[in-house]
Amino acid sequence: MLLRSAPPKDMPKMPNGWGWQIKLGCLLALAGVYGGFMWHVTHQKIRPVMERVDIPVTVVAPPKPPAPPAPPIAMEPAPPLVAPAPPALRGNTGHRP
Repeated sequence: MLLRSAPPKDMPKMPNGWGWQIKLGCLLALAGVYGGFMWHVTHQKIRPVMERVDIPVTVVAPPKPPAPPAPPIAMEPAPPLVAPAPPALRGNTGHRP
């Protein structure tokens, strides 16, 4: 069986305490590669030329007149509230101290 949940007994063990050093080394290597790439990108000699390009545009149609104002919205009164009274709980006097 190729997949096991536990390593074989004859597999060499890594000494205790090396896990954090290996993780730190990998992290430093990745940070170095990223830093080198970013330095290369920011310090390269060939840079794209950024210049403003004006494109002449002709207006095809004359501007439209503004739209007429919207009619006012008529507000209707709220319907009357129809709900049963809440049940009185035992020991409730109905007022706050």
